[in-house]
Amino acid sequence: MSSELVKKLEIIDSIPNNTASQRVARNKKIEKIKGFFKSNQSLCFLPIHEKDGGLFSVLITSLFENGRKYWYCLNAIRLHGGVIERKYLECFTNYPILPLKKHLPFEKVMQMFISEGILAYSGDYYYLSPKLGQVRPNSLANTTVDLIKSSLLTNFGSLTKNIGLISYNSGETFAEYGKFRWAFKGVSTVTGLVHNGNTGFLLADIIIGTPIFKEDVLFFVEKIKHIQSFNNAGKLIPFLIVDDLDKEALLHLKQNGIVVGFIGELFGQKYADTLKELITILDNAGASLKKTPEKYLDLIKELNKYNEGLANNMRGTFFEFVVGHIHSIDSNSSIDLGREIFENGFRHEMDVVANYPHKIVIAECKAVKSKIDIETVDNWLGRKIPVFKNWVENQETWKRKTLEFEFWSTSGFTDEAFTKLQSVSSSSQRYKVSFFQSNDIRERAKTMKNKKLKEALDDFFLKIKV
Repeated sequence: MSSELVKKLEIIDSIPNNTASQRVARNKKIEKIKGFFKSNQSLCFLPIHEKDGGLFSVLITSLFENGRKYWYCLNAIRLHGGVIERKYLECFTNYPILPLKKHLPFEKVMQMFISEGILAYSGDYYYLSPKLGQVRPNSLANTTVDLIKSSLLTNFGSLTKNIGLISYNSGETFAEYGKFRWAFKGVSTVTGLVHNGNTGFLLADIIIGTPIFKEDVLFFVEKIKHIQSFNNAGKLIPFLIVDDLDKEALLHLKQNGIVVGFIGELFGQKYADTLKELITILDNAGASLKKTPEKYLDLIKELNKYNEGLANNMRGTFFEFVVGHIHSIDSNSSIDLGREIFENGFRHEMDVVANYPHKIVIAECKAVKSKIDIETVDNWLGRKIPVFKNWVENQETWKRKTLEFEFWSTSGFTDEAFTKLQSVSSSSQRYKVSFFQSNDIRERAKTMKNKKLKEALDDFFLKIKV
């Protein structure tokens, strides 16, 4: 911190405090992060610290100690693997989404982080700046965990309605209450919650797929305290939905009168275990395909038993596993699913990356009901492929390998899109372009002689009965 640096200079150079402070402020070799710390302090660092990966851990620790109200934001993004959808960040950050006296609004705080180069924003997602040196986000895991959370919130709404905890038509996801965002809100007329003719409310947030410690639940405790401090505050039942959490975190929540909703207790332990296994394989999908290549096929069956709607929503995720599975068996290649890269100042996702001894294959995967149209194909050919090609050529260990691009679609392509892909595939000389639809996918899978995969393709992805 700048105050610590000033004190050290005072002692080492035997100079007055003001002189030391001016030296720190004027030294152009020192980088500074400003505006987030008490007493107008700055976090001082050198350019080399952006490269050694240590800046983020120092920044988040400094915020916890000297700028707690801003710490919530970075901790929320850390919990979500470095990237988070806006609606979830609004829940986690403890900043009001509507004007509230003596509180900085969410929008202003986010602009502060962006202007300081700590965060970037793209397509409703906030993510950590690459300069902070964090592990790259896994979009496959993050997107799928968001799907799971959305499904769990819907299930939670149904459960609380069915047992009469909230009024039947009152449940809302990502709703506003007390000028803050909540993952779930419901009106409750349960005896004890109705006060002076005013109904009570059930408010809930959700954290899953990551270790949860005491510090990670502080945002929820503080949000509840804020709205309970208002004049004429309503009666509440606060719920935090989790898959698991540390004992100290559990104790802290209970001490503050918060109901902890464990997924296993709310919806059944077998369903909770299936979700936990799914999140585990998503966290390191490539390694999972190498170690237990058929695990995702088992999970498709299990998930279909407990929540067919969620399984269908995850068809795209599972199809990336199929394509990765085929490449992992084809030869001794390493597989990466949902890899995110930063190129030209923007975030881009590669569905499947297969690293063969002498080539790199980057696959686009679509498991949607409609055929892929010409606009999607043109975007892939004209925007995505050039970005991926440029990025690969800047990777020291990859740039000498040949490069191939593939487009896999379970529902095929429109005539115009098919013609365009055929033309590019036959004429491209700088790199190979291939495309696969249902019959091609089944033929590739046949060569693997894998009964489970064949059944999954027929019953879940391609809907072909043989």
